[in-house]
Amino acid sequence: MPGAVRAARTLAYVAAGLTVLTALVAGAAAGPRTAGAVMGSQFPALGALICAIRFGTSRSGARITAIVFASLMILFGLGALGNGIPVGIVQTGLGIAIVAALCQHQSRVWFTRTRR
Repeated sequence: MPGAVRAARTLAYVAAGLTVLTALVAGAAAGPRTAGAVMGSQFPALGALICAIRFGTSRSGARITAIVFASLMILFGLGALGNGIPVGIVQTGLGIAIVAALCQHQSRVWFTRTRR
């Protein structure tokens, strides 16, 4: 697996971990409704995680779906920044990094390789 794909997978794991951690902290501080709102507002990170789990064995569909989820992460992060939530910069940055890693040539070659 090329380094760019490995980096994108690691960033998706980090994004999902931060999402769960944020939901746990919000749930402990403000209750379950807030924890659910956090999970709902950051669902693209969880979708990117599901795609990242499949990077080793799947074809280009996982790459394209992960790019779509990372683009949604960027959009949701910018929306959070627009609403005055500074944590949106982390989600935006992770989304940009995942898209950049998966759009490289070596990533495309990895996902379109022939399988034995």
